[in-house]
Amino acid sequence: MYRRLFNFKGNLNIVEQSATVNYKGKEATFNMKKIMQFFGGKQFEIVEVVDATGPNLYSEFIAEGNTGLHHLGIYTKNAKELIEQFKQQFNVGTAQVGKLGKLTFTYLDTKDILGYYIEILEF
Repeated sequence: MYRRLFNFKGNLNIVEQSATVNYKGKEATFNMKKIMQFFGGKQFEIVEVVDATGPNLYSEFIAEGNTGLHHLGIYTKNAKELIEQFKQQFNVGTAQVGKLGKLTFTYLDTKDILGYYIEILEF
């Protein structure tokens, strides 16, 4: 359905990764499968948590009975500045922070405001 909706070309890229995160002050590790595809200059990603050693935003989202959009990601070279702007302008803190190689990802705690999280990604 997504291939047709977004006109994806070629095979979908399925990636398996592990990540260690700090979720609301607690460290957790989880393994995930991700479908990642680019279209129209944007990246489309579906995440499936395969197993986890502690709490994390993905598992919490599912346990709460949620379906659908979990987060929107924004790539930036100035994550600290952007995170501080959200804090100052909207009183939004961070919910989860982690690293995958050189990539740092920070989830802003926007779920109660927007219905989903904003993810800030920085290389």
